Amino acid sequence: MQDLERLIKSVLPKGYEYEVFRQRIKKLKVEVSQEDVENLQSSEEVGIGVRVLKDKKLGFSYTSGQAEEDIREAVKRAVEICDLQKPDDANGFIENLEKAQANSPFDKEGVETPLEEKIDLTLRMEKFAKELDPRIKGVRKASFTEGVFEVELSNSYGVGFSYEGTYYSAMIATLAQEGKDSAISWEFRGARKLKDLDTEDLVRDAVFKAVSLLNPESVETRVMDVIFFREASAMLLEAFSPMFLGDSYIKGKTLLADKIGEEVANPILTVVDDGTLEGGFATVPYDAEGIPRKRNTVIEKGVFRGFLHSLYSASRSGQEPTGNSERGSYKTLPVSGITNLYIERGSTTLEEMFNTDGEVFLVLELMGLHTVDPVSGEFSLGASGVIFKGGKPLHAVRGVTVAGNVLDLWNKIETVGSDLRFYGNVGSPSLLVRDITVGGS
Repeated sequence: MQDLERLIKSVLPKGYEYEVFRQRIKKLKVEVSQEDVENLQSSEEVGIGVRVLKDKKLGFSYTSGQAEEDIREAVKRAVEICDLQKPDDANGFIENLEKAQANSPFDKEGVETPLEEKIDLTLRMEKFAKELDPRIKGVRKASFTEGVFEVELSNSYGVGFSYEGTYYSAMIATLAQEGKDSAISWEFRGARKLKDLDTEDLVRDAVFKAVSLLNPESVETRVMDVIFFREASAMLLEAFSPMFLGDSYIKGKTLLADKIGEEVANPILTVVDDGTLEGGFATVPYDAEGIPRKRNTVIEKGVFRGFLHSLYSASRSGQEPTGNSERGSYKTLPVSGITNLYIERGSTTLEEMFNTDGEVFLVLELMGLHTVDPVSGEFSLGASGVIFKGGKPLHAVRGVTVAGNVLDLWNKIETVGSDLRFYGNVGSPSLLVRDITVGGS
């Protein structure tokens, strides 16, 4: 990194500050179908992003080339872009590096595990799905991904840090058939160490959802109690997560803009974004600008506590940065984003939630999550699941809709489950919600 900085300084005109972000990612992906390897990919990408700052004007450029001329050209482009920008008092780089609270897990044992074992792990997912239930007739796809990454950042104020890490993920799409009906369900998990990637739990959930959705019956439109299965609840939380971001706040694109300190949900709901979470999928020492990762309670016992900020959004809004600056890659500028976002678990099991006198709709899958509106909080989503009564399943339901406002939904939460699961960097337990409009099929 020192050689890179010397090169940048030799190109950069006087009066400019700089920040250089270097990223290396190596990926391995295994895909299987019909109990055979369908695809095997290995890739590696290295790149550098350069930001320059002068008179509160910011310029950015990047390169995947590592040669001296590539880096010189990237710096020159960043300077040219900087000179064309308008000043913004919120632009800046950190000038002091604080001590980090978290480490980035690196799984040396997992990386050194032979490729044959990783292929076998993926193949076993498909075999296990078929063993769990005879109605599972096939697996559309099962996949395994390993990522090994390195990150380095330094700037002209003498700030510098680096870390490396690993991550693993698995996905399966199971096909269930009974009589003339069939249903497909998919499931995803992620972990920072190979030994923590619970593929058996993943397969159990995928099989449970697929067979539960077989032979559906129609339902009339009505207002009823709904249980959002942990994955459905997590996906809904992720879809609405932009409402928590500092960039959404400064752009006026969140319904929480004037609600800091106000009760926005049932007091049994607590939502946390924890960049220091032990083994968390997004846990690293520093965010994309060098602010230490932190544990931020977004909603505490129903009360909205504040937004998740990058350095820029914090400066624009007069707040402190929360360690939530994110980069999609070296090709992008840092923006505010979530780390490990989750709803804290309760004490009630999923089975106990079913045990009610009336009917309750267990939502296993939600469709159309890209259509939710974090500005208004409104949603209308396709849903599939099972109607329960007295703790026992009555029949499956497919092709219905659930609609409403997310804050209204969170205020109607009756019970928070104990079955917290993480799906990558977003997690939730199952939630029992009263009086949700279910549109009939």
